[in-house]
Amino acid sequence: MRWTALALAVTMALMGLAACGDDDDEPTTPSTTATATATAGQAETPTVRPTQTPQDGILVAVAVFFARDEHIATGGRLVMAPAVARGAMEALLAGPSTLERELGMGSEVPAGTRLLDIDIANGLATVDLSGEFESGGGSLSMTTRVAQVVYTLTQYDTVDRVTIRLEGKEVDAIGGEGVPAKNLARDDFRDNTPLILVEAPAPGAEVRSPLRVSGTSNTFEATVEWLVTDWDGRIVKEGFTTATAGTGTWGTFAFEVDLAGLAPGRITLVVFESSPKDGSPTNVYEVPLTLTGP
Repeated sequence: MRWTALALAVTMALMGLAACGDDDDEPTTPSTTATATATAGQAETPTVRPTQTPQDGILVAVAVFFARDEHIATGGRLVMAPAVARGAMEALLAGPSTLERELGMGSEVPAGTRLLDIDIANGLATVDLSGEFESGGGSLSMTTRVAQVVYTLTQYDTVDRVTIRLEGKEVDAIGGEGVPAKNLARDDFRDNTPLILVEAPAPGAEVRSPLRVSGTSNTFEATVEWLVTDWDGRIVKEGFTTATAGTGTWGTFAFEVDLAGLAPGRITLVVFESSPKDGSPTNVYEVPLTLTGP
């Protein structure tokens, strides 16, 4: 059974949901480090197990942001510490994995774009890319590719803003569309952000109980609902949490899901909000995962 078949089962299950769940889950911040045997910057989505303290010379799970339905979407990679920002950028330029493409992800970053240099100082990441970065595409494509870079680099606490250079030279804008290239933050790309974006875990990750989830949202009354289905599409857990802001204002959310007692195997995390008009699920964001055990 393919992920797409599971997605259909999840959609059917969602249509039968009530608009509320329980709010027992306390928000927590997920760890993004992992140990595994894989090649740093690999094209395939990694399976990772969270650890508590990143160390030099180990593989670290990072987010890499691609494009889907004219918005950004989260992918995952393993890169070698300590150069995690460089590794994440190289993974971004390599493009989506097979699983991510099956989930509808692509990239607006032109093929052949190379990372020439990257420097992080005083909260600013300055990334130098080859000239291919500004080739082809219209306004939406240009804006989305810059958003992919900004989101990928600002996942780190040490980066608040991003400046893009081309072929070692400072530029005021990218391409003929005039997309800004200096001192960029995530707030500059809210039109490119889905109203619910799950940043962790990434699709394809191996997870254990409790499942730790985090992301950003802009939902009615800051309510973010969620459910977990098994491989057969049955809902095994459901609930809701409250983001830090909503109703026209962007906020963040984080919660845990107790999966103790659930058999190992494929599961899907579904995060969404109920329409204030008719209670139907909207802004649905799905993340296929593998539960490995307790």
